[in-house]
Formats: sequence, C-alpha cells, structure tokens
Amino acid sequence: MMVALALALTIAGCACLYLASPNQRWLAQALPGRPVLVAGSLLLAAGLAAWIAALQPLAGFFVALHVAMVCLFVFPYSAALRSLGRSLGRKS
Repeated sequence: MMVALALALTIAGCACLYLASPNQRWLAQALPGRPVLVAGSLLLAAGLAAWIAALQPLAGFFVALHVAMVCLFVFPYSAALRSLGRSLGRKS
C-alpha cells in the first residue's frame, strides 16, 4: 500500500513540474509557474518520504530518483505522440 502511495505522489509531483513548464504540450497554456512548482516539489518530497518509509532509506532514495526520471522522460513523448495521433486522424 505504501509503494502505491509513493508511486502516486512521485508521478503527481512530476506531472506538476511538467505542467508548469512553458514548453509543456498537455494543456493549451502552462499553469502558473511558482505555485505549481512549489506543489510539485512538495509532492516529490512526500513521495521521497513515502519511498523511504516503504523501503530502506538508500533504496527508497534511488527508486524515487528512477521513477521521477522515467516520468520526466515519458511526459513530453506522450504529448508528442498524442499530437501526432491527432494530426494523423485529421488526414484520414
């Protein structure tokens, strides 16, 4: 149960960081920078604490880093694939 909570908090924190970026492609307009960055940072910190509580401290730290890295890598590509699917759908 704690691992699911840690995973959800980490993904939500990374999503907030991505949505605060001016180059994000999920929304038509980026969310306001500072409040969303603070919320994302707090969610990532809570996720890190949950990972450490679920696992040993060093393992929890590195799992949190890996989950954040994968999320921050996948989010821009998922937006690009979504826009590609929309453009292919219009041509048909």
